This record gives sequence, structure tokens and C-alpha cells, in this order.
Amino acid sequence: MPLFNYRATDVAGKIVQGTLEAREERLVVQHLQQGGLIPIRIAREDAAPGRPPGLLSVRGRRIPPGDVVLFTRELAALLQAGLPLDRSLRALLEVTTRPALKTCLAQVLRDLQAGKSLSEALGRHPIFSPLYISMVQAGETGGFLETALARVGEYLQTVSELKSYVISALIYPAILAGVASISMILMFLFVVPRFEMFFKEMGQTLFFSTQVLIALSRGFRYYWWLGGLALGVAVVLVIRLSRTPQGRLWLDRLKLRAPFLGTLSRQVGAAFFAKTLGTLLNSGVPLVSALRVVGNSVSNRYLSKALSGVVAEMEKGQNLSTLLKKVGLLPELFLQMLAIGEETGHLADMLLSAADSLEASARAGVRRFLALLEPLLILGTALVVAFIIVSLLLPILNLYEIQF
Repeated sequence: MPLFNYRATDVAGKIVQGTLEAREERLVVQHLQQGGLIPIRIAREDAAPGRPPGLLSVRGRRIPPGDVVLFTRELAALLQAGLPLDRSLRALLEVTTRPALKTCLAQVLRDLQAGKSLSEALGRHPIFSPLYISMVQAGETGGFLETALARVGEYLQTVSELKSYVISALIYPAILAGVASISMILMFLFVVPRFEMFFKEMGQTLFFSTQVLIALSRGFRYYWWLGGLALGVAVVLVIRLSRTPQGRLWLDRLKLRAPFLGTLSRQVGAAFFAKTLGTLLNSGVPLVSALRVVGNSVSNRYLSKALSGVVAEMEKGQNLSTLLKKVGLLPELFLQMLAIGEETGHLADMLLSAADSLEASARAGVRRFLALLEPLLILGTALVVAFIIVSLLLPILNLYEIQF
């Protein structure tokens, strides 16, 4: 179905832009007029390959995940306070300051007024994930929309906090490694060449470590372009590899199998899986449908592919814990807690408990990794600096001994 870019104005004279999916231009005009808009310009465009079907496209303006979390929690609070859905959305629309989100909510409100459900209205916007839409749909079907929104808001907040924690924890080691690298480069470019000229004037035989240091400095000064070329080729290869399905699959598999970091990746992946599946089950989504949503939401494609096979076997009546154990990518403790949840009939609660445990383990793993990484970076930098200083001082000390 073709896409139409439109530019319209409301009764207050405010300009609204977006994209509609319709069979013909006449239906676009009709939809805009039903929403209280006056069309100004409508132009057809071809749908981009791989683009998710969406009613609205806010070009050049992204909506941060934090704004989605805040919107979800505020909408849940307003619904729990007894406000109708349309009034709640209108209230949030009035207080929202980000233009992209404001345009998105205005379109959702118009869809609701046109008779669509909230899940249908949200499902036309790419900023709301399949997980989000599934939980809202389950809440609408079961009559507990405000509870479902509160759960998805809490889930999104937890995932966001975990990602922020990992990124924040890696900032200091990244700065430390960057400063150390810059220091080494400056020494090779400016300090070592000055000593090299001094050693030539002395005319004595240099120590092996000093010869190695000078050779490294020369190589860095005269052949730096080879290193840059090799780095550029490596970056291009990785980018091209990540753009192919098989390449992305291989890279994601490497993330899960790498020493230490692979263990941390599996813990984070298992925590995400458990939190997502437990939240969906608590919101009334059937197990097989919830597994499909989780499989599509997992960012690691290798794990997502493995979970798709689990869904196919689940439809045949197999136990989830047994199937996940065959996958071999999830921690053993998680699998044991999952099996207990299946046996006792409290799968959703056990999954959420396992998610909290895995998240705590992931945080502890990050702390251990940083506790090991920081002294290793400092020690490595100190050893390199000591090697440079000793290699430069040895010929000078030897010269003084000869003169003495």
C-alpha cells in the first residue's frame, strides 16, 4: 500500500506533518478531515524497503526512550485516577513539550476518535515496540489497560536503567584508555625523536631496548598510514559484515561466546528475556504469543534465531525449560528457576524473580570486570611508560659511566 506525505492545519492554524498509508489520495484527504485537519499538501512516496508499517513518520526528529517511558507511566497514572482514555491523552498532549512526541500523540488521539483501539493507534508508530503493543492489546482485551501500561512502564524503566548503568560504568575505563593512548602517541612523535638525535651524536652502541624503542618510533612516524589503512579496512569489513544477515548472526554469536564478556552478555540477554516474558505473561498474553514477541524483541539475532526454534517446538507441547536448556545460551540458574516456575504453576512470578537475580548478577559482573580492567589499564600504561623511560635513560647513564 502506498505512503502519502501530508501537510495540514488544524482549526487553530497549527501546522501538522506526517505520513499516511492509504490506497489513494482521496482516502488520505478523508482521514485528515475526519481528524479535524485541513489538508494543505499531499504527496505520494514509495515505501522504503524494510521500513515498519507506520502511519506517522517524524523526519529528522527522534523521540528518546526516556520520553516514551515517561509518557507510559503518566498515562497509566491518569487512567488509574479514573480519567477516560481520550481525556488522558489530551492532557498529556497539552503538557508534552517535545514536538515529535506531540505530533505522535496528536495522531494517536485522532485515531482513537476515529474508532480505533489504543493498540491499533500505537501500532502505527515505530517508536512503540511489538512488546509494547502486545501488552497494551492484552490490557484492552482483559479490561486492565492501566495495569498493563504501569507494567510496561516499569519494564521499560528497568531496561533503560540497566543499559545506562553499563554505559556509565564503561566511561571511566574508556577515558583512561584514551588518555593513555594519546600519551603514548605524543611520546613516540615528539619525545623519542629528540633522544634519537642525541644518541646519534653520541655515536655509541645502543642497548637492545633502546633500539626497539627507536624502531617503534620510526615505524609510527613513517608508516602510520599503514596502521590507519589497516584500521580503516577492518572497520569497513566489520560494517559490511554487520549489514548482511549471516554477518550479523556471526557477530552476535561471537558476543555470546567471547570469554568473560560472553558470560556477561548471556546474563543480560537472559535478564531481558525473563523480564519481558514475565511481564507479558502477567499482562495476560498467552505463552506462545509472548514467546514470539520476546523473540522479535531480543536484540541479539543469534539468540533470537534460537528462540524462534523454541516457539515452533512449544506449539507441539514441549516444556519451555527443556527447550531452552537445549539452546545452551542461558545461565543454568535461570533454567532451574524456570523449571520450578513451570512445575508450581507460577511461571510469570518466577520469571520476574529470575530477571531480578540475573540483573543483580549482571551488575556485579560489570563491577568485577571494571575492578579488574581499571588496574590492568593503569598497570599496562605504567609498564609502557617505564619501558620508554628506562630505554631512554640507559644510554645516558652508560655515557656518564664511560666518562667517569
